[in-house]
Amino acid sequence: MAARSHFRGWAQRLRFKVLHSLQAHVVVFGVIVSLVVAVVFSMVSLLSVRSSLFEQVKDDSRNDFSNQVLRVRSTLNAADVSNAAQYQQLVNETASSIQGDGATNLLGVYVFSHTTSGDEITPVSTEPAYSSLISDDIRGMVFTDDGNNVYYEPVRIHQGRGDDEPGAILGTRLQFGSMGDLDLFSLYSYGSEERSLTQIQLSLLGICLALSAMVGILVWFFLRRIVLPVKRVADAAETMAEGDLDVRVPVDRKDEIGTLQRSFNEMATSLGQKIDELEQASNAQRRFVSDVSHELRTPITTMRMASDLLEGRKDDFSPSTRRTVELLSGQIERFQKMLNDLLLISRYDAGKLTLDLVDTDIREPVRAAVEQVRTIAEVNSIELRVDLPATRCLVKVDSRRIVRIVRNLLADSIDFSQGLPIEVRLAINGKAAVISVRDHGTGMGAEQLPHIFERFWRGDASRSRTTGGSGLGLSIALADVKMHHGDIRVHSRKGEGTWFLVALPIDPDQPPLHDDDLPIRFSGEADSFEVAGDFGVAARQIDGNDDGDSDGDGDGDGDRDIKGGINGGIDQNGDRDNDRNDNQNTDDQTNHDVNGNSGLKGNEIVNENIDEHIDEHTSGTIDEPEGDNRDDA
Repeated sequence: MAARSHFRGWAQRLRFKVLHSLQAHVVVFGVIVSLVVAVVFSMVSLLSVRSSLFEQVKDDSRNDFSNQVLRVRSTLNAADVSNAAQYQQLVNETASSIQGDGATNLLGVYVFSHTTSGDEITPVSTEPAYSSLISDDIRGMVFTDDGNNVYYEPVRIHQGRGDDEPGAILGTRLQFGSMGDLDLFSLYSYGSEERSLTQIQLSLLGICLALSAMVGILVWFFLRRIVLPVKRVADAAETMAEGDLDVRVPVDRKDEIGTLQRSFNEMATSLGQKIDELEQASNAQRRFVSDVSHELRTPITTMRMASDLLEGRKDDFSPSTRRTVELLSGQIERFQKMLNDLLLISRYDAGKLTLDLVDTDIREPVRAAVEQVRTIAEVNSIELRVDLPATRCLVKVDSRRIVRIVRNLLADSIDFSQGLPIEVRLAINGKAAVISVRDHGTGMGAEQLPHIFERFWRGDASRSRTTGGSGLGLSIALADVKMHHGDIRVHSRKGEGTWFLVALPIDPDQPPLHDDDLPIRFSGEADSFEVAGDFGVAARQIDGNDDGDSDGDGDGDGDRDIKGGINGGIDQNGDRDNDRNDNQNTDDQTNHDVNGNSGLKGNEIVNENIDEHIDEHTSGTIDEPEGDNRDDA
């Protein structure tokens, strides 16, 4: 059993090597081809030799039998016998003479009386063990022959050790006057010839195997000179793919392989130069956006102050002037949001952002985001249906960014919901939490989905932005999710709406999430709303006690926690615990939108002292504004 297991493991390793190595693949192919060619050639040669050899031994047997018949006939013609006893003795001596003077492969001589009269002799055989090989067919042919013909019949001779060897029976009629004719048969063996053929066959097989092994060795060493340089180039390409653009391969050939080596080095040099140029252009672009955004903050702040002053006195103006003040205030506010978003995007691009990860009841930032857009939804007669688990769901996240993610997705859904309800749901298990935002509005086609997270992209350029965003909201949301090592998946269908699933790991420091780790995920095509899994909390993730303090935190509030034990959070009745540090800074002030309706002022968390968090552009860094920036796609 151990030997079989060892052989199976060796066979699996060999198969893997053949399938994953060009050199081994070609060697095995060359060995198989050479072996097949050698075997076919050997078989054809062996068949030709076998045919020629057996034809030769048959001719030798016939010639030997014919010579013996001629000699026996001369002996019989010269013999003087007058009675049956002398006749019997003559036949016995003739059989012995043929056996002694015949060929070396003559096994036996058999003589039978041809007459049916009373002068029949006793049959004579020099090897009685094989007398049964003389068939009735050949005896009948010889018995009825009257032309002194020689008959031939192949036979198989049993040697008593489990194998047979080829042979032949030859027979003819001997005429002997008044004493009666004789039927003479001789048994010849071809065993030595067959053994010779077997030896030749084994020799050819050994030659074929040796030739195939030699071909394999030669192909191996020849391919090694080709594969090793190519492998070095492949290894260098993998190293380059990992980010090392300084890798080069030695040029040690003057053939096509050398051309490949030189071309790779030239490509690496050119690629490095191109990437340097792109990095310089990207840095210049980021610096330009940052500088422009930073420099515009002072005038836009002045404009905002003037706008607020006019806004406060607009009731003293004429209707047309009041309308102008409202439009000016809305556009200045939107411009200010766009500047904040541009600064934030610049920090994403520069990699200057960090996460403030805290074990958080994920329901809290979701509810906070819903409350921040609720006024806008009510103005547009859109119902927000929020269905969250009754138990606390602890996830290590940056709460401020989660609020911004959900808020931006809701803002996008409000823009395209066409007055239909928007659903916000949550699913969580031991590895991941999934926040679902779904609308039933216009939707989009499969060709539009790949662009939905692109900056400033619009699915329908003719539509206005209900929430007055900058076109960067979904890009920022995706960047926030990626910082948590999560992902946003979106399916949409025209006329049926769009569905976002935000997948967040319970702990961003854990290994990356796979589809099987998610409590709910899309299971169909991009235009399908089929999902695998369900919303809510996996039962095995709820830590509950049957006493009054089911969450085990000692507060006796009976809340149950997912992942376990933080102080505070939102309990099952929707109340916020007093000992929970709420870092969701929302602005409850509202103003009138551009249509004169009451709306949420800013929809973002704007720090009044945001300028204090922006370094001078000459320092080379871009600080993230404290304000959260929400926008649609």
